[in-house]
Amino acid sequence: MLLDPTVVQRHADELIARDKLPRRELLAIQKQRLDSLLHHAASASPFYRETIGAKVRSGASLAELPALTKRTLMDQWDRIVTDPRLKLRDVEAHLAGERRGELLLGEYRAFATGGTTGERAVVVYDSDGWLSTVANMMRWVTTLGAGPGTKVVGIGAPTPLHITNRAFAELQAGHSDAPRLSVLTPLPELVAKLNDYQPEIIVTYPSFARRLAEEQEAGRLRIRPDRIASTAEVLTKDVRARVLKALGARMLDSYGTTEAGLLGTECDAANGIHIAEDVLVYEVVDQDGRRLPEGMSGARVLVTNLCNRLLPLIRYEISDIATLDSAPCRCGRPYARVTAIDGRREDYMTLRAVQGGTIRIHAGRLRAPLAGVPGLRQFQVAPGAERVTLRMSVRHDADSEAVRQSAARIARNVLNNLGADVVVAAELVDAVERAGTGAKERLVV
Repeated sequence: MLLDPTVVQRHADELIARDKLPRRELLAIQKQRLDSLLHHAASASPFYRETIGAKVRSGASLAELPALTKRTLMDQWDRIVTDPRLKLRDVEAHLAGERRGELLLGEYRAFATGGTTGERAVVVYDSDGWLSTVANMMRWVTTLGAGPGTKVVGIGAPTPLHITNRAFAELQAGHSDAPRLSVLTPLPELVAKLNDYQPEIIVTYPSFARRLAEEQEAGRLRIRPDRIASTAEVLTKDVRARVLKALGARMLDSYGTTEAGLLGTECDAANGIHIAEDVLVYEVVDQDGRRLPEGMSGARVLVTNLCNRLLPLIRYEISDIATLDSAPCRCGRPYARVTAIDGRREDYMTLRAVQGGTIRIHAGRLRAPLAGVPGLRQFQVAPGAERVTLRMSVRHDADSEAVRQSAARIARNVLNNLGADVVVAAELVDAVERAGTGAKERLVV
């Protein structure tokens, strides 16, 4: 059920050609595809026919249409999908079965989001939508220097429920000797297979790239990849630096979702993530869904997937806190760039304030300070109104108690300086457990 790699590369080459277009031509392609999607959705989807049909027929702009939340998607799923044969209960039964990695109704691919935000979504792609999604990913790895013979290894989710599992399989198609690995593959086995295969490009989560760097530093892993490509989690400066030092490979970031595939990627300039505006529309908005001026950090993001006509997602809400800029990048590509992703809305903590009342602080504010604690491997935050608990794992060669005390002190100072009046406790765990179908590290629990 994997796509033909030759067909994927042909579509990817068409996308790569758009990298050299003037921005006005790129936006013209986006508008044409958006208009086509809106009219298709208003005609073929009972939900959209009712909610936006009249506005689409009158020529309303995208900004005038309502946002779609994950809860509404799941509540109205059967009316949003454009193939009436598809019912949410049947798709969920398929995903729960032993054949969940196979085609649904002989033609559709079904996925579930990781659920790390506390609410799961179910997504289906038709053949054309999946081809466009994989071709967009192939455009990315091609810009990383990959060619037909390049050894690419993806290390992502352990289950075909999650999009990284099957997307990485597509990237490795045609390389029968490439190992199939996940972030839950036992580490000694994974290290042995990487040593044997000697990949040139690795695509994985930042948290796992850090583990690879640790294994290389310890001498157990012995690889020299050209690039490490990051996806699914926030990539921090300390992880970039550690990977470069240990593995000799630059890390370039990417940004994706199950619902819309790969949203964007960094170029060699590493000056923000280029949004794939030929296959989606990306809006940074305030709490009320109004588009914000460039350079302002939003309350959420709205994404319109221009490729998936089976399950149209129009102004679909993602809880990322991002900043957008369309100023030209020195690489010459015409795409707008996300210059900052500060985390997810769910990672805000409501804490007791020094001056009375409460204060909201994003847990991501702890990442950079705690990155400087020697020996700290992972951390996770369990907030309460008056007490914040750090759950942390420590490298085997570190003084566990010293790391615990240092991390607690630094976190307490950061939160106090930001205006919170809380007690910070720290507890040691063997490992911070990975969550959801994507098996990603969760910042706040």
